[in-house]
Amino acid sequence: MEQIMPYVKAFEAYLRSVNKSPYTVKQYTLDAKQFAEIVAVQTTIEDALQMYEETITKQYHSVNSINRKYASTRHFLSFLQLRDVIKNYSPKYLQPLNKEQAVIKTLEQHQAKKALAVWFQKYEQAKTDEDAWLALRNATIVAVIAELGIKSAEVVRMEWKHFHEASQQWTVIAAKKSRKLPLSNALMKQLLYYQEETLKWMPIASEVSVVWLGLGNKKGQSITVKTVERIFFTISQQVSFKVTTTNLRYRAMQNELADFNKLTELYEQFGYARKGVFTERQQRMTKQVKE
Repeated sequence: MEQIMPYVKAFEAYLRSVNKSPYTVKQYTLDAKQFAEIVAVQTTIEDALQMYEETITKQYHSVNSINRKYASTRHFLSFLQLRDVIKNYSPKYLQPLNKEQAVIKTLEQHQAKKALAVWFQKYEQAKTDEDAWLALRNATIVAVIAELGIKSAEVVRMEWKHFHEASQQWTVIAAKKSRKLPLSNALMKQLLYYQEETLKWMPIASEVSVVWLGLGNKKGQSITVKTVERIFFTISQQVSFKVTTTNLRYRAMQNELADFNKLTELYEQFGYARKGVFTERQQRMTKQVKE
């Protein structure tokens, strides 16, 4: 087989010419060089590919790392084929390895109940009006995520103009499109009570549509995703297990999946752009239950 090391520099120049990112150029060039070094003494492309696969799978244990190297090497081989440096090779080589899907760990039902109780307890124990309002705000945020299964970014975008009391729905504003979600009677009452208490304690709330307002130098302004993360960090400290918006959101999904088979409606309800992504999440949650 023709020595291919001299073509690595040409490959690098080619990548730059097609406007690949600096990171991609660097990584693909390093992988092409590694391939050229490994197969330098092989006489055929088939022998070279077999040697390369054996070497890479011994050196690297991460499926992601191996698949990345295979992908960049396939690009290099296509480059060499276009220049008649090598001929066609068997498609059985450099095939991506199957990734082991990580299990999605959701909260158990008793854990979710314990997590939901934290800020309600702080509300009952509050010694000042400010502490009481803050605890009520945080408890309501957690209740919204637990019932609707929405993301932190969707939480901070919530505005009262999206609240439809008559139809008992909330319009959730996502990055690309919105969706209307039904509200239970309990969550309706809690939201209305929070709204009433906010207007009493923070009159400036009547001038803005934002639902979740900050305190201190952010008083009257919308909270951020970081604020939501701090709310859940406090919960985790109190209950001694990790609680995040994500695992509480997945708990909401699991509750729906227990008695709901209309995947088309569900993937849209939880804000997924494609049904396949939601199905993949469902499979990983189901895997946890089986294990």
